[in-house]
Amino acid sequence: MAKTISNVLVGVAALEAGHSPSGAKAEWSEERLITGSHAIKLSKPATGNYGSTHVQITASGNAAAQTLADFDAQALLWGYSHCRSVTPGVAWWIGMELRFEDPNSNSWVDVTTTAPVIAGTDVWAVRTFAGAVDTCYYGGWSELDGSFSNWVPQVITGVAADVALKAPNQTLVTAVATWVLTRVRLELWETATERQCYVDDIVIDGVTYTLEPGAAATAGIRLGAPSTELGYTEDGVTMEYTADETDIEVDEETFPIDRALTKETVALTANLAEASLYNLDAAMAGSLLSGGIIKLGAGTNKKMELILTGTNPAGYLRQIILPSCTATGTVGTPYQKSGKTIVPVTFQALKTANNPAVTIVDNAL
Repeated sequence: MAKTISNVLVGVAALEAGHSPSGAKAEWSEERLITGSHAIKLSKPATGNYGSTHVQITASGNAAAQTLADFDAQALLWGYSHCRSVTPGVAWWIGMELRFEDPNSNSWVDVTTTAPVIAGTDVWAVRTFAGAVDTCYYGGWSELDGSFSNWVPQVITGVAADVALKAPNQTLVTAVATWVLTRVRLELWETATERQCYVDDIVIDGVTYTLEPGAAATAGIRLGAPSTELGYTEDGVTMEYTADETDIEVDEETFPIDRALTKETVALTANLAEASLYNLDAAMAGSLLSGGIIKLGAGTNKKMELILTGTNPAGYLRQIILPSCTATGTVGTPYQKSGKTIVPVTFQALKTANNPAVTIVDNAL
C-alpha cells in the first residue's frame, strides 16, 4: 500500500455509555440473515427505562429528496425487513421513525409508524405501509410555536395536514409538507416485554438502502441504545487490543511451527474531564446510581454498552461498539485548588452470545 496522506487519521471521538440495568443493545450480527453478511440485532429486556434502541441512517440520494408530503402520499414503497425472536405468543412493537426538517429553520418533526410483531424465530418479514390503513404519530419542534405532538395514532394519509395544524405559524413561513427527510431509524422503545429483533434493508420511496458494514449506497449507518455521552476528556479515548499467544513447538524444529491464540482483550481508556455522578458511576464497576446518590458496597459488577463514534480517514462515520463491557481498575479523583477533577476510567469488553465482542465499522458514505 502506497503512502497516502488522506489515510492519516486525526480528530476526537465521542464516547457514550448505556448503563445497567437497561441491558438494551444494538449490535452487528451474523445470527439471522436475509441479504448480505450482516443484519442489525436490537435487544431490549423486560426491565429498565423506555428509550430508543435503534439503527439509524442518514437520508441520502433519492431519500434526501423526500418530503413530509411524499411520505403522506405513499406513492412508492416505504418499509423495512425484520426478523422476530422473543417469548412465543407475545405481541410487541417495532417503530420506523422518520425525521423531517425545515430547510429554512431549526424546526423538525419525528413521524413514527409502528407494527404489532408476533413473536417467532427465523421468520423474516417485509413490513410495508399503506397510507390509508397504517397509522403513525409524531412529535417535533417549531421555531415559531415551540414543541408540538400528537401521540394518538392516525392513518398516514393526512399526517402532513395534521402536523400543520399543530404548528400553524410555521406553516406560514415554510409549509410543513415541504420539510425534508434527513434520517431514518428502526427502533425498539418499550420495555414491558423482553424482545429481540433483527432488521435489514430499509426501503424509502421504492429505493432499498442495505444495512451492511461499509455499505456503499447507505449513508451514516449508526447503532445506538439508551445512553449518555461521557463528555469532555483530558487526553481523548484510547482503544487497546491485547492478544495472548502460545507457541506450538516440536523437537524437530528450532522455531515454533505455529501459534495458538489463547486470550483476547479490548480496553477503552479515558480521563473524563466532566466529574458528574453519571461519569463516576460509569467508572466504578461496583457502584449503584440512584437519583442523586451513588452507593458502593453492594458487590455488583454492572454491565453496559459502550459506543465510540468518530470519523474515518475518508471523513465518514466510524463506530467502535462494545455491546457488553464492565469498568475495571482503580478510580482516583483528586479534589484540589488548582486543576480539574479528572475521572479515570477503563472499560473491558465482554463476549456476548453468538456475536462479536467488539465491532469497528466504517461507513463508505
